Amino acid sequence: MKMRIYAILLAILFLGGCAKDTEIGKIMVPGADYTLPQGGDVTADQRILKLYETYGSYFLYEFSEKDFNWTQISNSLGDDVFRFDPIEPGKVKNLLDLLQLTWFDFYDQEFLAHAMPIRIFLTETVQLQVRKFDWGIWDYILSWKDVYARYLDNQIAISNVNKSVADMSAEEKRVYKSNLQSVFLESLVASATIVAPDEFIAISDYSNNVDDTEEARNAGFVLNPTMDYEWSIDGNMTESNDLNAYLASLVFRTAKEWEDDLQYPLVKQKYDILVSWLKTEYGIDIVKIGNTIYE
Repeated sequence: MKMRIYAILLAILFLGGCAKDTEIGKIMVPGADYTLPQGGDVTADQRILKLYETYGSYFLYEFSEKDFNWTQISNSLGDDVFRFDPIEPGKVKNLLDLLQLTWFDFYDQEFLAHAMPIRIFLTETVQLQVRKFDWGIWDYILSWKDVYARYLDNQIAISNVNKSVADMSAEEKRVYKSNLQSVFLESLVASATIVAPDEFIAISDYSNNVDDTEEARNAGFVLNPTMDYEWSIDGNMTESNDLNAYLASLVFRTAKEWEDDLQYPLVKQKYDILVSWLKTEYGIDIVKIGNTIYE
């Protein structure tokens, strides 16, 4: 993912190289008026510098709304509107502990160094604007929904939790892990860092709509657990939606929870192909992610 903007920034980084070294210990964030460390919390700053050395990504807890919404790709925000609440620097260490447990630990360092977004915005809360039409007033009512993470081109914004990692229940950790992983993997699909193998795509017919859950499973489509409806019934029959549904289901569900869906032959074929492909092509043990139950 990162390779897409390195060429654009190469000249800037080359010309600014001498300036970057004028203040020892300061690391310039490309395209922004920030440096690492940010200076809000010594412990957090030390962890963030180590993460930068390991993955080459910039973990930021102080940033602007403009940067939060910035993207290289025109209209990539779509109709969705997000906002964030800044995190207190003293809470960053706890959030990094949670990210280690629910994100970094599942991937090889080499893969994350290639696939992790350039900027990771650490927030207290990320929220999505929800628009619901009220027929009584004949207008939309706007509200805000907390989300675990949101991605744009080469960045991801992540929400904090309101307790220490040690005080989180096993289910709270699992829910956080599942939601964060699904957003991260969807971002990799959007950037073509992860692509589905031809064998996976060839199994289902994307030109035929399905009318109910049974038809969806017989056609090889599974529920995307990040949605509250059957995406395939809604008529969004695309290869990327199909891949995202499988990836989200794989990180949300244990092998036991897959048993019913795997009774459908086309689902079983696509499941086996994708699990093997992710392991051999990217080194991702996605079944392990789904099976991880915390104490």
